[in-house]
Amino acid sequence: MTERGGVPFANVLVLIWALVMALAVAFTFVSAKREQSPDYDKMVEAAEISKRAMDEIREEKGRRGIALNEHDILNTGMLGTEYSSITTTLGVLEAKRTSTNPNWASVIMGMFRRAGLRKGDEAVFIFSGSFPALNISALAAAQVYGLKPCVMASVGASYYGANNEELTFFDMAEHLYNKGILTHRLDVVSLGGESDIGSDFDDDEVKAAIVSRIEKSGITFIREGDFKKNIDLRLKILEEKVPRAGFVLNVGGSLVGLGVGQSSFIRTGYVAPSARGDSDILFWGMRNADSGLLTYFLARGVPVASFLNLKGLTKTYGIPYDPSVPPKIGVGQSYDTTTYDIILPII
Repeated sequence: MTERGGVPFANVLVLIWALVMALAVAFTFVSAKREQSPDYDKMVEAAEISKRAMDEIREEKGRRGIALNEHDILNTGMLGTEYSSITTTLGVLEAKRTSTNPNWASVIMGMFRRAGLRKGDEAVFIFSGSFPALNISALAAAQVYGLKPCVMASVGASYYGANNEELTFFDMAEHLYNKGILTHRLDVVSLGGESDIGSDFDDDEVKAAIVSRIEKSGITFIREGDFKKNIDLRLKILEEKVPRAGFVLNVGGSLVGLGVGQSSFIRTGYVAPSARGDSDILFWGMRNADSGLLTYFLARGVPVASFLNLKGLTKTYGIPYDPSVPPKIGVGQSYDTTTYDIILPII
C-alpha cells in the first residue's frame, strides 16, 4: 500500500515513529534535573578523610625534612619533585595540582553507584605513584562506601607525583594505614616503571632501599618483567582475593592497568562494558598479549574507570582545573545526581 504520490506507507510509519522517538529523547534531556546525590553525606565523609590523609602526609614530609614543592601553591604536600631517580615519565604540573582536590572522592563514589556497587561488594584498584592524592581519595571513597577492595600499587611516578625517594606512594599508604586514617592496606606492590620492575630507576642504592622496605612490609611484592606472566600472576591473585569484583579503577599510567601498545588506549573516565567489550578486546573474557587489567575486566562485562587525562575529567565531573584557592568540601557538581522524567518517553 502506498500514499498518493507513490510514497510507501511503511516509510511514512517509520518517519512518524522516528519523529516521535526524537521528541521523546528531546523531552527526556529537557526534563533533566540536578539533585543532591543520595550518597551526599558519605561523599562528604570520604572527602574529609582524603583531606585529613593529605594533611598527614604534608606533616610527615615536614617531620622527615622533605621540603614542599615550590609549585604546591595550595600547600597540599602532595606534589613531589620534577625529577628524581624513580621518575618514570613526564607529567603536567597543573594536572597534578588539580588531583589534590579531596572532592575527587565524591566523583569516585559516584562511579561506585553507577557501577551498581553496594556495601560489601568487591572492587579492584590499580595505582601508580603519579597521582598519590587521587589514590588516597579512591581509598577514602572505598572505605566509606564499605567496599572490599584489592589494591595494587606501583612505586614509579611521573613528574611531580610521589617521586620523593624516601616517601613513595607505597610509603605514604603504609604510613596512613599505620596511623589508622586509611583502614585498608595495599595488597600488592611492584616497582612500576619500565617492564614494571623499575628498569629505568637510575640509582641502584635508592632502588635497593625501596625494595628492602617493601620486602620488610610483608605485602605481596611482584617483580616479574614479562608482561603476560605479570598479568597472569595478578589475575590469579585477584581471583583469590576478589573473585566477584564488580568495578575496576585505574589511576595514572600503570602498565599493568592500561596495557601496552595500542591496547593501552582506553578512554579516560567511567567506561561501561558493551556486549562485545571495547574495541581492542577479544570476545568473552579473552585478551590479546598487550591487554592490561582494565581491558580484561571490560571483556568480562565489568565496568571500569581510568583517571589519566584530568583536564578532560574536570569538565565531565565539575571539578575545577588547577584552582588558585583551596576547594570547599561538599560543594560542586560532583555531589549531585541527574534525574530524568521518563514517563512520557516510556508511553
